[in-house]
Amino acid sequence: MASTEIEILDPAATVEKVKRIAAGRALNRRNFLAAFGMTGVAAGAGLMSGCNATTTSVPVTSASPAETNLLAFALNLEYLEATFYSFITQGTDLPSNLTVGSGAVTGAPGQLTFTGTNAQQTTDLLNEIYFDELNHVTFLRSLLGSAAIARPAINLAAFGAITATNALSIARLLEDVGVTAYSSVISRLTTSNATYASQILGVESSHAGAMRLINIQVGAVYIAAGDGLDVIPSDPGSAPLAAAGPFAFFPTAGGEGPGMAGARTTSQVLSVLY
Repeated sequence: MASTEIEILDPAATVEKVKRIAAGRALNRRNFLAAFGMTGVAAGAGLMSGCNATTTSVPVTSASPAETNLLAFALNLEYLEATFYSFITQGTDLPSNLTVGSGAVTGAPGQLTFTGTNAQQTTDLLNEIYFDELNHVTFLRSLLGSAAIARPAINLAAFGAITATNALSIARLLEDVGVTAYSSVISRLTTSNATYASQILGVESSHAGAMRLINIQVGAVYIAAGDGLDVIPSDPGSAPLAAAGPFAFFPTAGGEGPGMAGARTTSQVLSVLY
């Protein structure tokens, strides 16, 4: 059985330390991923709504205000995801080091307990995703340094109370939106900032695939809060889909080629999350 312990990274860690720890955990991470009615959606990603953070590590590698704003936008997404996973897996908010000057969090659930087939593997996976999202917040705050924004106000129960029944569907939507957001952000970053964002995109894509599979396995109800880029999780092995031809997680109408993740603009991302 996979371990349920989570290594919490020191929020004051430098970027290089984050990278070293991530490399050391690569094998353990595989252990988490090897086994295996909906009314809620997280809301309120308040774009660049403050600048109270106290991290003082590595500065942004480009002085471009546009790049700083894009990384701040990415940090807001990570605040939302990390806060969501923190409450459903730990029953508490993020560490206080990461929430200095934060807006209020409302509608937060207690720690959730999953039952049924693969319940332990689902719990382990969510714990691992929490660890990743927590480290994304830590990393981006360190990267932005004094330009790091504080977490905005978040209403985690904008569409209803979060429960073990709907949490997986919420997680699926958040991860899919995160992938399309980073896909767009990367194209507008330069040098090492683009490299860092692409590495986070790889992790978010792993999360999205895992959550999509779990949603299919448990028959989670689709959240209708998405947009035209959102694809309903479906079993590609079913007879109707098999007869219809190749199946994609993301539509390709936005100019992406076959097999490419879609890209949402910042406005499109916020329209889903709000």
